[in-house]
Amino acid sequence: LYTPSRPLPSRARNSSTGRTGSCSEAGMLGFLCRALGRVLFAGIFIASGLHHMQDIKKTGRMIEKPMPAEWVSLAGGLDNLVYVACGLMLGGGTLIATNLMPRLGSLCVIAFLVPATYFVHYFQLKEAKEESVKQIEVIMIMKNISMIGGALLLFGYEMAGSAAAQAAPGTGKSKKKKQ
Repeated sequence: LYTPSRPLPSRARNSSTGRTGSCSEAGMLGFLCRALGRVLFAGIFIASGLHHMQDIKKTGRMIEKPMPAEWVSLAGGLDNLVYVACGLMLGGGTLIATNLMPRLGSLCVIAFLVPATYFVHYFQLKEAKEESVKQIEVIMIMKNISMIGGALLLFGYEMAGSAAAQAAPGTGKSKKKKQ
C-alpha cells in the first residue's frame, strides 16, 4: 500500500519481466489503478441510485411486498424508504468514487446491499416460477455478494492505509507522544 508517508524504494523490480523501473512509475500505475477501480466499482451504485430515483413509486412497488412493515414505518413510509436506499447508493458511490470518505462510502453501500440482496433478490428467487427468472435472481444475489466483498476489501485497505499513515515514523503523526 503506497501512502505519501511511506516512500517506495528508489527502484522496483517487475516480477513478470525482471526489469527494474522507477518507483514513481509503479506508484503512478498503482494510483491510476486504484482511482479507476474506485470509479468503476462506484459507478453501478451511482447509476442505480439515479435510475431508481426517476420513478420513486415504481421502485416502491417493487420492494413493497418483501420489505418488513417495521422498516417501512420506521422510514416514515415506502417512498421515504426508497429515498433512503437511493441515498445510500448515491452517497456511498460518490464517496467511494471521489475518494473523499471511502470507508463511509463502503459502509453506505454495504448498508444498501445486505437488505436489498435478501429482501429483494432472495425473495424474488423464492417467488419465481420460471427457471429463467430464478437464474437471473441467483446471478443478482451472487453479484451483490461479490460487491459486498469488494466494499469490505476497500474498507479494510482504507483502514490499513490510515493505520500505516498514523504509525509512520518521522511524520509527526505517531500515536506515541514524546515527553
